[in-house]
Amino acid sequence: MATKAIVLSHRGVADELGHIGDWMSDSGFSVERVYREDAPTIPDGDLLVVLGSPNSVATGHCLPPAEAEIDAVRAWVSADRPYVGVCFGAQVLARAFGGSVSRMERTYRNYVDFEVTESAPHVLEGRWAVWHEDAITAPSESEVLARLPHADTVFRIARAWGLQPHVEFDATIVRNLGDVVRIAEEEWMPLHRALSDDDAGHASRSRALLDHIAAEIL
Repeated sequence: MATKAIVLSHRGVADELGHIGDWMSDSGFSVERVYREDAPTIPDGDLLVVLGSPNSVATGHCLPPAEAEIDAVRAWVSADRPYVGVCFGAQVLARAFGGSVSRMERTYRNYVDFEVTESAPHVLEGRWAVWHEDAITAPSESEVLARLPHADTVFRIARAWGLQPHVEFDATIVRNLGDVVRIAEEEWMPLHRALSDDDAGHASRSRALLDHIAAEIL
C-alpha cells in the first residue's frame, strides 16, 4: 500500500480528518497537510485527498482559486495518480473531467441511504452523512455508483473517486462545522443526532469504503 497521503483542505474550516484520519493512521500512511490559504503547489505523494470547502465550483460561482484547484486535480488524475475527493473535492473532480456542478436552492443536510447502481460495491449500502449546497452531474466518461434524487453522489474515473458523502464526519465534526460557519443549531442538530446514534455504524461503513477504494486505486 502507498505510504504518503497529501491532504488538501482549508485551515480552520472543513479541515478535520475524522474517520479518514483514523483510517490513514491504521493503514500506515504518513500524512502531509497542505492548505488552500497558502495557494500551494501539490507535493509528491502516493494519494491525494481533497476535503470540503465553503467555496464553490458551481456554474456562475467558481472563483479563480477554485479554477486553479480544478486544474491541479486534472493534472494529478491525468497522470494516473490515486485521488479521493470528498464533497467539494468530488465536485472539483467532476468539473476537472467535464462534469457539471450546480448551485442548489438550499443546503442539503441529511443522514441518508443512496440509490446505488448495479455496479456499485456493497460497501456503499447503508446511511451516509451529507452536507452540501452544490449538486454534481458526474462526467460522462466516469462510472456513477450512487445517487440522490438531486445529484450524483459517488463516481469513479481512472484512479480517482469522487465522494459527495462526508465519510470523515462524526457528531463532533458536525457540531464544530456548524459553529465555524455560524449557522443556527436547529439546521445542523438533526445530522448531529443521527451520527451520535449511529457513530459505530458510520465509522465502520466509512472505513470499509476507504478500504475498498484503496484496494482498487493504490
